[in-house]
Amino acid sequence: MDYLELLSSRRSCRAFTDEPVSPEDVQKLLLAANGAPVGSNLYKDLHLTVVRERAILRDLSRAAVERRRDKATMDKIVASIEGGRESNRAPDPFYGASTVIFISHRKQDLQPGIEYANAACLALSMHLEATALGLGSVFIWGVLEAMRVLPEFDRTELLGLPENFEPLLGVAVGYPAKPLPARELRADRLGVDFLPGAEA
Repeated sequence: MDYLELLSSRRSCRAFTDEPVSPEDVQKLLLAANGAPVGSNLYKDLHLTVVRERAILRDLSRAAVERRRDKATMDKIVASIEGGRESNRAPDPFYGASTVIFISHRKQDLQPGIEYANAACLALSMHLEATALGLGSVFIWGVLEAMRVLPEFDRTELLGLPENFEPLLGVAVGYPAKPLPARELRADRLGVDFLPGAEA
């Protein structure tokens, strides 16, 4: 499978079976994260936390469940998504995934914003490895955002992070509840400009 074929096979999965991801496959996902590019080669500023315990995931989801009570805000978020998918209102913010890998970064202000770039690189690498393994995966953002918006429901201490680290993204992984057909890759989804001399 070449890269573009793998990329077209990667689909966001929002419904998983109860079948657990094997420890061997979890290790492959972690290896993929370790192989991702990181700004200034500062891998020491990143940390991964693997959560497979449903009770912990339920506690971490409390802020997201509470935030959904703000219907006006949630309607705006759903409306901003291409196609306005209602999947953002799934009862379980982790979509029933058996494994969630949280990506945390050391707090810093020397290179503002690089932490999100680094976390996204790790997340994409794990998404692609999950696809190669026949697993489904999906970005987890709303749960962590909700804990920042509603600090009274912040349960990040459950992740046992190193001092001065904060969780930025998650990747939920598991076996898809239904087949995920490959998507057509399109070259018109992003705006592109060619400066003089750079024309394709």
